[in-house]
Parts: sequence; structure tokens; C-alpha cells
Amino acid sequence: MKPGDPKRITILIADDHPLFRSGVRGELEQDSRFLILAEVGDGEEAYRQIQALHPDVAILDFQMPTLNGLEITRKLDASGITTRIILLTMHCDKKIFYAALDAGVYGYVLKDDAVADIVQAVTVAAAGEHFISKGLTQLLIEKAKGGAPSRSANNIAETLTPIERKIFSLVADLNSNDEIAGKLFISKRTVENHKSSIADKLGLGSSRNLLRFALQNKDAL
Repeated sequence: MKPGDPKRITILIADDHPLFRSGVRGELEQDSRFLILAEVGDGEEAYRQIQALHPDVAILDFQMPTLNGLEITRKLDASGITTRIILLTMHCDKKIFYAALDAGVYGYVLKDDAVADIVQAVTVAAAGEHFISKGLTQLLIEKAKGGAPSRSANNIAETLTPIERKIFSLVADLNSNDEIAGKLFISKRTVENHKSSIADKLGLGSSRNLLRFALQNKDAL
């Protein structure tokens, strides 16, 4: 990077398979926006290094010795460390995915898609948005089978303004803030403000919880 260039995104990589870890690092090092601070092979060391280095983004394997990626994410969230976590996993599993969202994960990347997805995942997570491997898309946005919609879901249409309903639907279809802004011809900041308003109106606590709610209530509008 040249003087005056934007700050590079700092990254830690943690995976107990050296060849896979090397492949992820090699893909990221081709992009001059990124700076790899460390790579480690177990969860305890990953947690210690994140505490010491405070990288912008940490790429964590879901299954590692000593601590898994989800456990590390929960510990970091409890300690107030703001490193954004991308979880690498072999599991195309809705239950695990929602547990990851609840823990504060920003990226959920299937290992089969890692080479293709990791650059975009880091870029999106560093910007404070969620990235989900396309391999999970159909699983996550399919209509839930059985059971009545929640009371909140029943009230979405009457609670939200027309533009908020459009944004809710676009979030449920896994559009990023930039994509939503482009489709609705509004600024990214306006999208962020609307998402905060939607979360507040639906009692979600924060816009961090909006993605999960939107995915689970995609057909409520």
C-alpha cells in the first residue's frame, strides 16, 4: 500500500489443517487491501492472539482443538472485543448457522466454497455486514414448514412503512446494504438507518438480529 492509501484490513486465520489454512492465506494475500497478522492451528491460541493483536477480522474454523470457532466468538463478544468473526465450517446446517448469528458471527463460509468466497466474506464482514455462502442460501430462505407465524411476523406489514417492508424483503433475500441501496436508489447510510428503525419497531434489540428474523419470517409480508 502507498502512503495515503486506506488502512489495510488486518486478519487472523485459525484452522487446524495447515494446507487448508495456507490456501486461505494465499487467496487473501493476492489482495493488497488485506494484511495477515497471524495464523494459528488451535482455538486457545487463536483466542490469545485475537486478544493481543485485535485484528479487524478473524477467520475461525468451526471445529478446532481446545476451543471451537463458536466458543471463541462467544468469549470475544462477552469480553467486548470488536474483531469481526468469519466462521469456516463443513456444516450446511440451519441450527448451527442461527447459533453462529446469535453469537455475533459476521460471516458463515462453507469450506467447500472458501476459496471462492473468502475475499468477499472478509470485505463484507470488515464493513460490518453479514456474508453467507451461497451454498446455504436455499436452505435458509426456504419457507418454514409447519407452525403458525409468530405474533411479530403477523404484524410486520402493519408495523413497517412501505420502504421498510421493501428493505425487510431484500434483507431476507440476503442482499447487502450496498445492493439494497442500489435497488432502491437510496444511500447506504439511509439503508442502515432504516434497518435500525425496523429492528426497533419489531423489538429485535438491534439491527444485528434483523437478518435472522427476516430469514425466519421471509413470507410474512
